[in-house]
Amino acid sequence: ACLAVIATQAKDLETAETAFAAINQYDKVLYIQHIKEIPIRAIQVAEMSLLGGNIQEAEYTLLQNGLIFRAIITNINTHNWERALEIALRHKTHIDTVLLYRQRFMDRLGKSETIEKFNQLKQNITLDEEKIDSKVAIEYAKEKGEIN
Repeated sequence: ACLAVIATQAKDLETAETAFAAINQYDKVLYIQHIKEIPIRAIQVAEMSLLGGNIQEAEYTLLQNGLIFRAIITNINTHNWERALEIALRHKTHIDTVLLYRQRFMDRLGKSETIEKFNQLKQNITLDEEKIDSKVAIEYAKEKGEIN
């Protein structure tokens, strides 16, 4: 278990995978195998930070490497909605994506929006789901090297 933690902190994918397998942590083994398939090293490093529970380090790595979309999505996936919106606003990108994903999340919960900033922005920004989903798909394709 100690080796698994140390390898995760050191971002050593191979050692972490072997160590987690040895202690029957197959969910972590599968996650590391997923990380190994990511072609961008900075995203791999960020994902290892997330595996180790360090969201801020993951975000820092992504932002330092210009991976704004991935930093936004990381915050969305960890339900740091306000931080995701803050990054989107600062970089003037994917604001509509954050708003749409937040709206979908609140709809699944059957709740209305509780964060005033989201309500304010939704009044001024049209959420075209098809367009946003297409934009997100393009970002993921870029990460995979499928398009430039």
